[in-house]
Amino acid sequence: MIDDIDLNILRILQENCRIPLEEIAKKIGVSKSTVHYRLKKLESEGVIQGYYAKIDPGKMEKNYLTATFVKVKYGPGYHEDVGRKLAQIEGVWAVYYMFGDYDFLVLTRSTNRKDYLRKLERFMNIKEIERTDTLLVAKIINEDFRLNI
Repeated sequence: MIDDIDLNILRILQENCRIPLEEIAKKIGVSKSTVHYRLKKLESEGVIQGYYAKIDPGKMEKNYLTATFVKVKYGPGYHEDVGRKLAQIEGVWAVYYMFGDYDFLVLTRSTNRKDYLRKLERFMNIKEIERTDTLLVAKIINEDFRLNI
């Protein structure tokens, strides 16, 4: 069960995951050992799944952002199988299984159109995929992956 101490730790880590334990402890008014114990618990329970550097995609020449809707043939376990195949394609950073006209939403980052078309070709080589519909992101207005907790 996540309590207020855990929530405070998570909020702080979302802002800066490199903050020393002593600073977290001081900010929320608990001991360093309590913070350490809580972090280990949150990690072992899978609440915290990793610690990452936030990298500017533009500085890495990965600012060609697309959202591709994918329609697939139905079959036993198709969503797990096709979802896994899509997720393994280089440059795919999110795969969402959906209800509606399309089965998946796939978000990619590429260097340019040619790079994206190589990814799209890999999508189309997955035999279960019937069709795709791609939207090109013109400008990112807001992108924040932190949870509002």
